Amino acid sequence: MNQPNILYFVCHDIGKHLSCYGVPVETPRLEAFAGQAVQFNNTFCNSPACSPSRACAMTGRYAHTTEAIGLSHMGWPLHARQMTIVDYLNAAGYETILSGVNHERHPNSDRYAMDLTRHWADWNADRAVANAVAYLETRDRSRPFYLNIGTQQPHSSSWGDGRKYGGPVPPEQVWIPPYIPDNRATRAGLGLFQAAVRFMDTQFGLLLDALDQLGYAQNTVVVFTTDHGISAARSKGTLYDRGVEIALLVRMPGGQGAGRQVTHLIQNIDFMPTFCEAAGVPVPGDVQGRSFWPLLTGGEYRPHDALYTERNYHGERPARGADGFVDQYDPVRAVRTPEFHYLRWFKPEVKPRPLLPWEFPAGWQPESLDYELGWPVSTAPRVAEE
Repeated sequence: MNQPNILYFVCHDIGKHLSCYGVPVETPRLEAFAGQAVQFNNTFCNSPACSPSRACAMTGRYAHTTEAIGLSHMGWPLHARQMTIVDYLNAAGYETILSGVNHERHPNSDRYAMDLTRHWADWNADRAVANAVAYLETRDRSRPFYLNIGTQQPHSSSWGDGRKYGGPVPPEQVWIPPYIPDNRATRAGLGLFQAAVRFMDTQFGLLLDALDQLGYAQNTVVVFTTDHGISAARSKGTLYDRGVEIALLVRMPGGQGAGRQVTHLIQNIDFMPTFCEAAGVPVPGDVQGRSFWPLLTGGEYRPHDALYTERNYHGERPARGADGFVDQYDPVRAVRTPEFHYLRWFKPEVKPRPLLPWEFPAGWQPESLDYELGWPVSTAPRVAEE
C-alpha cells in the first residue's frame, strides 16, 4: 500500500458506550461503520483523564514519561520538546491537519501544518466535521494527509446543547449501566449524555459520506476512538475498567478485515507506533507502545501480556455543588491482564470510595435532577489495594 491518508477521529468521554459494543443506545452510523471496520474489544487508555490520555496516544509514551500527568489547562500541557505523531508525519511528507479539540497542549501549539480551529465553538462535532470537510474539498491532493478531528461531544460540558440534539433521550429510554444507580437524576443526566452521543454519531456519519463523495475513502485509514470512559463515578478519572476502557474501530482501505473483532489487549500508547508503521515511518526508539498494524494487515503480532495504567492529577470540584475546580493529586497505578485487574491506591485517604447502587441507604432518593446528585455522599474508605 502506498502511504495512506490517516483520519483519526477522537471524541470526548464515550468509553464503549456505543451500540456496536452491545449498549442499547442510538448510534446507527457507528454501528454500520463497525461492520466495515476492524473492531477492537479490549482497548484501554493508559491514563484516564483527557489531556494525559491524548498525550499518550500522540507520543506513544506513558504520561509519567512525558510529564503530561494532568489537564493541559491546569498546568500540565505536553511540553514542546516532546515529539508527537504530528512531528514525524510532517517530516515524512504528510500534510497534518487538526479540526476541533486539541487537549494535550494549548490551542494552536501542536505543530500541525494546518490548524482549522479558530473558536471554542469549533470543538463541537458539527463544526469540527464541517471545517474538515470544507478543507478536504479544496486541498492539494499531491501528498497524503493525517487529519485529527477532535469533538467536544459527548463531554458533560456539551450536554446543555439539548435543542441542537433534538432534546434529551426520554427517561424511560435511557440505558443505565449496572454500576450506576437508576434514579431520576441519573436518568436525566444520561438522557442528555445519550442525546450528545447520538448527535456525535450523526456528524461522524456525515464525515464518512463526505469521504466517499470526495473520493478519499479508498485510500484512507479511518480510526474512531475516544479518550477514556464516560462521566460517572467509577468511570472517567479512575483506573477501574469503566474509566480506562475505550472504543476503537479501524476501517482499512479496500475494506480489509471488515467485520473482524479483535480481543487482544490494546492500549492507546500503541496508536502512535501503529500510525508510524501505516505511513512507512520508522518507529522512534523512545516509544513505549507497540504497533498493532500487523493485526490490520495480516502480519505476525505478539499480544500484550499485561497493560499498565496510571492516574495522577485531574481537575475536580472541591465539594459537591461547588463552583470551580481543584487540581488534586491522587496517584493510582494498575495492571490489567486478560483475566485480572490489580489497582494500587497510593493515597487512599484523598477521597472516599464511591458507593455501588446496592450499598445505598434504604429508600435514598436524589434531591433534584442534577446528575452529580445521583449518588449519596459517601464516607466509605478506599483500601490501598483492589
